Amino acid sequence: MAQQKAIYEYLRSIDCCRVCCLRFLKGTKEDFVDINAALVKRELEPAYETNGNHNIKKVKENVCVACMGVFDLDHIASLGSEVKDHTSYQRYQCEAGFLTSISLPIVLHLRQLALWVDVLEHFPESFVPGTPPDIPVKDALKTIIIHHLEQTLDKPFSVDGVMVNIPYTYANEQEELRVLELISPGVFANRKAHKHSKKDFITRNAFEKHFTPNGINVERFRKHYTVPPVSAEQVGLERGELTFTGPTVFIAGRYNKFSRELSQTPWVIEGKRLMEGSVQETIVAAIAPYFGVPDEKLIFSSSGREDVDVRCLGEGRPFVLEIPDAMRDVLSEQVAIDMEQQVGISKTVAIRDLQLVKREDLVHIRGDEDKRKFYRALCVTVEPVTEEMIRKLRTDDPFVMQQVTPLRVLHRRALLARPRTVYSLKAFACKQNPHAMVVDIVSQAGTYIKELVHSDFGRTSPSFRSMIGSAIDIHALDVMAIDLDWPRKLRR
Repeated sequence: MAQQKAIYEYLRSIDCCRVCCLRFLKGTKEDFVDINAALVKRELEPAYETNGNHNIKKVKENVCVACMGVFDLDHIASLGSEVKDHTSYQRYQCEAGFLTSISLPIVLHLRQLALWVDVLEHFPESFVPGTPPDIPVKDALKTIIIHHLEQTLDKPFSVDGVMVNIPYTYANEQEELRVLELISPGVFANRKAHKHSKKDFITRNAFEKHFTPNGINVERFRKHYTVPPVSAEQVGLERGELTFTGPTVFIAGRYNKFSRELSQTPWVIEGKRLMEGSVQETIVAAIAPYFGVPDEKLIFSSSGREDVDVRCLGEGRPFVLEIPDAMRDVLSEQVAIDMEQQVGISKTVAIRDLQLVKREDLVHIRGDEDKRKFYRALCVTVEPVTEEMIRKLRTDDPFVMQQVTPLRVLHRRALLARPRTVYSLKAFACKQNPHAMVVDIVSQAGTYIKELVHSDFGRTSPSFRSMIGSAIDIHALDVMAIDLDWPRKLRR
């Protein structure tokens, strides 16, 4: 206790604020929430300072040499009300809560380093060599700010909440940082082009890598920078304008595509749009306005994709929309139903089971090569369909084929031979057309079904063509089902 008292009194004597003193005494989270109580408990200040009498005149102190005024508790206390009353914050209708993003100038690291050098020299027995002797400024500041925001906003801290962006700047930062070139010139030997730049003179990562008590020449450091640091001017950090970022929410569902003239995503080649709409745009147009996000900001993902001329039937294809900076983080059942109905008006796309999901749930639609997919193909033959052809295209015994990248996608896919498993085939003759048959196909995800039928000039083997020994092509294809029990079914 006596040693803590000595450290506290020394730091106060060189113009460290009470919070920064507590940082060097390894204050706990509870200590930073109630600074007065922590100092009294440690017998560093008398109990009368916590008597709640706000009429006691405070002694004006110099700007803290460590935090440069960032721990001004009066300013921090008013931050909560400022956030709560901010017009931009009030736009968000989010139940999860809030989180903070605090930006501090790099000059604080320089001052921290000077204090490390100083206290390690004055109190070598109290600190472990090579270990930072204090709690980082940002960690302590976050603890204090979060406590005040939770009380004022009456909402909890949550990584899924609205982010409160709190920037701090220091007008003389670049001038003060220039001393680093004299302290460790080797660090800047290859950065002469940045010598007179006012931006990125040194990055935070570079500072933390090169400027540590063990990584610098302490004598040279003392020669070019004051140890302990001083506040020559009564000018500290300035807090910039508060900004807010809404949470990223994920909305999942299943879609059906009923048109053979509709791409899944916007189809643009060399800057020229080939189709007016897409499945993605139809869905996004119904969902984006509710979350207050421009259509183009939403990110569409799905469990595979079908070609423009392929329909997606059955229970549909699972999809997810990633919505950044969302104004809402809830989706009621009625709102979801309204969105589904709006998409249905298109007559070309339908969606179902619309629901909010967590980021970790996205694993379900990634890397889907192990999933099974069910197709129905209308095939046409040059020769009349025979019972022998039908028999050869009926099997419940899985087989593996090799598919060299199809010619039609070679411009956007690497030239590879991919093994794919076909799990079953069931062919049926068409009574109305002797040159047609319907084949139900169960195959591994990632199979090129059209090439499975006509062989793509032998690039897919075996194929329907090689199996029946006659020319065959595909006239129409439908996706009937996708073996993925996600997202959960909500409404029938």
